[in-house]
Amino acid sequence: MVTFLKPSVVRSLQAAEQSPMLEWLVAPRPWIRLFGFLALASFLAFASTVVVVLFGFLIPGFGDRFESPLVQPETPLRLVEESYSVLSFAMGAGAITFGILAAAVLIWRRPFRDFLWPDRSLDFRHFLTGFAVMTALAAVITPIYLIMGSEWNPPVLDTYYVAETRLIYGLAMVPLLFIGAAAEEVIFRGVLLRLTGLILRQPLLVCLLNGLLFSAIHLDPDPVAIVARTLSGMVWTWAALRLGGLEFAIGAHFANNLFLSLFWSPFSEGVQSTQSSWTELVPEIFTTLIVLITIEWLARRRHDDANPLEKRSGHPNLPTEKPA
Repeated sequence: MVTFLKPSVVRSLQAAEQSPMLEWLVAPRPWIRLFGFLALASFLAFASTVVVVLFGFLIPGFGDRFESPLVQPETPLRLVEESYSVLSFAMGAGAITFGILAAAVLIWRRPFRDFLWPDRSLDFRHFLTGFAVMTALAAVITPIYLIMGSEWNPPVLDTYYVAETRLIYGLAMVPLLFIGAAAEEVIFRGVLLRLTGLILRQPLLVCLLNGLLFSAIHLDPDPVAIVARTLSGMVWTWAALRLGGLEFAIGAHFANNLFLSLFWSPFSEGVQSTQSSWTELVPEIFTTLIVLITIEWLARRRHDDANPLEKRSGHPNLPTEKPA
């Protein structure tokens, strides 16, 4: 452990090393299980995707969208096409996630919950906190991006689009982007994080690897976007380690995607490669620091709630009164 780090940082790193998200996947013949998982996950993800695509053809007009451009053309009815794009994304992400998660459950013979929030039940407060903090930060840094010259095209506020389509788009974004964000978190901060524990035990290395893979999967060649997504992936991995579950990361990820799609630009523009300025990382770093502070506050509050004697005495496992 690095000795020059402050004691509070050292304690956080030590706690992350003991996170339930890095435990129990050690099993007999781990490499055989890992290769078995990769094969089964590939098969189940493919099969699930085929089923979802076939089901999608039952939705009126869904099949025609396979021939539509990646970025939707600018027309007054654009947001209808955008809604279909997000529907396709959510269905595909959900299918792939189901296949990967099901494979992990079958190979390691553990319940679904153990890849989401092991050793405890769902904590909806963490989800709400992540959602609220990320929404507030997005609102705060939006003017900063505008001052820096970023283009702003909030779809739900743009009267160029037909009013009814803006309503449809807004209503569609909420459940569909939640599915998409939850799917990505289950894959990266759930299953992949658990698999990383087979090889790495250092939390910072786990966060870095997870962040890099999360950024790489978006296939964005813009170096600024690569760094920004890596930071997001790292901080959401840290949240999973420190809080022992995915709720905060899902809430924050969902809030980020929802705010961008409703109040920044239409969804499909997010997949369009652009050349960003390195100065745009300043708001991202600010956001990362605030989210990290929030995660640590939640983690230590949760620890204090679980160890009231330690909180009162200031020392672990010591009674607050002398024995009689």
